[in-house]
Amino acid sequence: MFPKATYEMFAQKMYQTYKNHKRFTKPKLARTDFTINHYVGDVTYVADQSLDKNKDYVIAEHQALLDASKCNFKTDLCSTLYFKSSNKLQSLMETLSTTEPHYIRCVKPNSVLKPRIFENFSVINQLRYGRQLESAMQGIQQSDHLMNFLNDSECCLQMFWMDQMKIFSCVAICDRMGLKRYQ
Repeated sequence: MFPKATYEMFAQKMYQTYKNHKRFTKPKLARTDFTINHYVGDVTYVADQSLDKNKDYVIAEHQALLDASKCNFKTDLCSTLYFKSSNKLQSLMETLSTTEPHYIRCVKPNSVLKPRIFENFSVINQLRYGRQLESAMQGIQQSDHLMNFLNDSECCLQMFWMDQMKIFSCVAICDRMGLKRYQ
């Protein structure tokens, strides 16, 4: 499809490839849009400008001219660009290291894709295999009392765990974190 691909060509390729897929639809009036029917609802995507970020805009003649140059300017320019890029990367890393990431992880509540039905085992496995439980455990300060953590999370936990499971969960978290004295 590259390098002469257009948005319309990309959309047409999507229409041809997925026209019979039950979760893919083509909006009636759009030439570059397509809709994915997720279990939580329909999401329409617009193909415009989605290809730009994947194109390399280096012009061959310009590259050949720079390669043939004997001028030190090229070396100085590249080292300056490298220095600026390196500084920007360092600044980004410093900013990221001071932040606390927050994200939303969608969990499929049931295999029948119906509202208000929770399959506890399936949800716990999704959290476990998606490493959400492990990530949450790593984010807990060791000085925090784990029962407080579970009580603060009661609204999320009540649909999954019975009261007896709270104790088991606390013990499992402490064991995983290597804590010996947590009472």
